[in-house]
Amino acid sequence: MLANLFGEEDAARHMARQLMATANRSREAAAKEKDSLLKFLHGAMERHMEYEERCLFTRLTDRGLAPEVKVATKHHEAIREKRTELEAATEVDVIAQIVFDVARLMLHHTNFEGDYIYPELDAEDWRELMEETIH
Repeated sequence: MLANLFGEEDAARHMARQLMATANRSREAAAKEKDSLLKFLHGAMERHMEYEERCLFTRLTDRGLAPEVKVATKHHEAIREKRTELEAATEVDVIAQIVFDVARLMLHHTNFEGDYIYPELDAEDWRELMEETIH
């Protein structure tokens, strides 16, 4: 599961960069990404966030990372709020802005985890997490 988690984070980072670049180039092109982005947010991104919340965050909190987990949880909430806004949006300019915003949030979230959460774990922590999350 942890390998999948990191693969999903890489995919989210790559997608986020592409969506932000698209939104900066063309509002219309960004708006055309609405359906595929919603599919990703409801699918892979939601599974990723649910897995972290269900399996990792408690374990990370137990390892002294409660403040970082709180920030990551707020990121999840913000991404879900933007997903809801995107579902309701109908105007090209609004859709394009939300596409950019949610992409920025995904990039910020995955970078935050990589910069502030994962480096705090030592080899034993990783080994224990892998063993705990195999099942």
